[in-house]
Amino acid sequence: MNLHRAKKADWDNVSPEEYNVFQQLAVATSGFLTPANVITVIGLAIVIFGLAVILQGHFLAGLLLLAFGRLLDVADGFVADVTNTKSPIGELFDAAADKAGTILTILVLFFAGVGVWWLILALIVPQIVILIVVYMKRRKAIRVHPTRQGKLSMALAWVGVVALLVNKELGGYVPLVVATYVIILASLMLGCYAIWQYTNGKNQD
Repeated sequence: MNLHRAKKADWDNVSPEEYNVFQQLAVATSGFLTPANVITVIGLAIVIFGLAVILQGHFLAGLLLLAFGRLLDVADGFVADVTNTKSPIGELFDAAADKAGTILTILVLFFAGVGVWWLILALIVPQIVILIVVYMKRRKAIRVHPTRQGKLSMALAWVGVVALLVNKELGGYVPLVVATYVIILASLMLGCYAIWQYTNGKNQD
């Protein structure tokens, strides 16, 4: 699992004469304009469009858009590796887009009537708490990195989102409902463990 960790930018490891074209662009834009960051933005935009489609009642089409947007999120880490443009800014950018996409999606599920309220709370509360803890750490100039448990929690949250949407389409097929509960519970437990890691500085410089 690519955790997108970068204590320093890839281009800091080479001399300016050895920069590839992507590194040159990254340096010229203070690390903001990289292929991976562009993919991250496109992926988040597709997720948001998919959410708009879901709010219109087109659950299957919205689900496909969400899946495509999330696939791009997986691809951005690979692209950053291939182009040698990993950086702390890219790490923060990816984490922020992940959290924004996840929280927005869970909120839309609530407003669209997909899933009961306590399932929505189980999905969203850990993600919001992690976001708050990271923000408080950053205010103290403490750099924190994504944890494997936090990433797994978010991944399972997205699987839970898919399961809720499929349940909505199928009308509550019992085995799928049970599987959905198990997935969301696992996401909640991993999220709580990730909160403990963030709070106790297990993943900070």
